[in-house]
Amino acid sequence: MDLSSNEGQILVRDSDPAEKAPDVPVGDVLVDQTGRPLGTRARQTRQRILDATIAELASKPMRDLRVIDIARRVGSSPATFYQYFKDIEDVVLRLAEQVSKLVPSALKMIDGEWEGPKGFENAQDFIRIGFNIWDVNGPVLRVRNTASDEGDERFRDVRYRGVMPMINAFSAQIEASQARARESDTVDEGSDRQFGHVDPRVGGMLMFALINRVSMSHRQMVEAGFDHDKIVDTTAAIMQFLLSSRK
Repeated sequence: MDLSSNEGQILVRDSDPAEKAPDVPVGDVLVDQTGRPLGTRARQTRQRILDATIAELASKPMRDLRVIDIARRVGSSPATFYQYFKDIEDVVLRLAEQVSKLVPSALKMIDGEWEGPKGFENAQDFIRIGFNIWDVNGPVLRVRNTASDEGDERFRDVRYRGVMPMINAFSAQIEASQARARESDTVDEGSDRQFGHVDPRVGGMLMFALINRVSMSHRQMVEAGFDHDKIVDTTAAIMQFLLSSRK
């Protein structure tokens, strides 16, 4: 299972962090800084600049990026960079927006089955994709989150648009599961495994926070001696437990 754009280009895949992350417009037209629509060659050049920026971010923070270094990676000049982007922050912001285009596909996965063996399998798939998203887009996500935490409203807005729909979808699933349990008089079924009440809004926030944090650090966990499959399965079990909460 993968998360793909409307055009079918896979945005999540097995890759190193510095590898390409295709820039795929959704419902809009790419233009240069003068507002002129981009042709095929111009789109390719713009994408190479985006790819080069990801590669640079994999080894240095945004504040240390230089336009000339990005231009050198694509065999071009700073003038070419400025045809497509205003400055360093602009190109990084475009990358952050690009990652946010994965959200609709993630929402479709969240709106699925979470009980029984199929639910656990769906949770495993979701966790693996979360790991892969961070493996491919980690440099961009770290910069987005840091800039947002430091008060940059542009990055905060992109982060909000990428995060809140998933938190709300998790919350809705928890609430729906609890409602089904009440309707079928099975609230107390399995009470030996759930003593307290799960608030849907808090549960949705915690679910996202857990998946995000584990996805961000799963490679470091493996380096520290944790088994990768057990990381996936344990996180998936917690995910299934929350999303199938009965009370």
